[in-house]
Formats: sequence, structure tokens, C-alpha cells
Amino acid sequence: MDHESAEAVPVPRLDVRVRNVGGTLTVAWGESVFELSETAGFLWKRVDGRRSLRELAGLLAGEYAVDPETALQDTLETMTALADGGLVRLR
Repeated sequence: MDHESAEAVPVPRLDVRVRNVGGTLTVAWGESVFELSETAGFLWKRVDGRRSLRELAGLLAGEYAVDPETALQDTLETMTALADGGLVRLR
């Protein structure tokens, strides 16, 4: 996914299973299971079907005091992996 895709809005599947086990957030649908890092979990909790990837990256940059470009790249990579796994769709 490239920076032009930053305006895409991730929409979570309604039937995704979410578990917090020992402080680690795990999301699953079908055969796809993801153990989320701290930052991926931060993003997942803010996917609401309204915020764009760029907006989510801005929240990430503010929370973790990273530069906006790094936050955007991390957000694009995370959401691409979740979309490839069927856990979100990008519109």
C-alpha cells in the first residue's frame, strides 16, 4: 500500500474475535489470527469505520511521539496485513 492509499478508511469485520490474554491483544477471523504488537493494538482499538489511515497515523504519532512519516508507514503496513487477513476492509 502506498501513501496515496492513506485516505482509505479501514472498516472492521463485525464478526472478528478479540481477546486480551496477559496484556496481549489477539484478533481472529476464520483461519487468520494476529497477535498484535502494542502499537498495532493501539490502532486496532481506534478503527471505527470513520477515521482514515492518515488520521489513525496521526493518533499513533501523538501517542508514541514518533514522526508522522514513520507513523504513517507503520499504519499502512499494519492495516495492509489486517486487510490481507480479512479482519478489516479498506474503503
